[in-house]
Amino acid sequence: MNPHKYTIFLYWLLIASGTALAAAIVWDQGLLLKIFILDNTRICAFIAFCFVGGTLLAGWRSLYLSRQAEYLDQIQRNPRRVQFEPGQSICWDYLSHHDPMAKASEGQLLAEVMAEEARGNHQIGWFLAGLMIKLGLLGTVVGFVMMLATLQGISTLDVKDIQGVMAQTTGGMGVAMYTTLVGLVGSILMGLQYILLDRFADGLVACAVRFAHVFNQAKG
Repeated sequence: MNPHKYTIFLYWLLIASGTALAAAIVWDQGLLLKIFILDNTRICAFIAFCFVGGTLLAGWRSLYLSRQAEYLDQIQRNPRRVQFEPGQSICWDYLSHHDPMAKASEGQLLAEVMAEEARGNHQIGWFLAGLMIKLGLLGTVVGFVMMLATLQGISTLDVKDIQGVMAQTTGGMGVAMYTTLVGLVGSILMGLQYILLDRFADGLVACAVRFAHVFNQAKG
């Protein structure tokens, strides 16, 4: 088991607070505002919205898993006296239905159900992480299309026309670069949160299965 029941929540809090601090610094320097103003496709804003939603979901899941770890710790301390409502503790649900005399396939099925409940809706977070990368790549394509569209408008070598086209080309390049940057950074930070959640959930399930084996041997 992890050294502290709320380790996963503390990890998430560290990542979330570090990200918020970095965003505040970038905002104070005017860079974040510049990104959102320059990106007239609003892809960066949508990526930021996905990141905030996925991060809040990760925070809720970290609290849920921390409570489940606390329940398992109570079960390990005194398994004969604790009692939980159905659905309150996934580990207790597994232990209460686990029969050492039953077929191995039934015990494996119960463990798979517990693992599925432990991972919960982490798939949403992984989907958002992949979506942010794809949106960043979409912004890259859109930015280059904008650049090519402005280059097609050059019909003369007039200095003023060329200056206007260059300004529009720079805007298209900015869209391409900024959306890619925001998508990659957001996806990396999102993936880090959910890989920690998955690892903690797997450890929780493994501890419950090992404890069930030891407890049943002690009873026998």
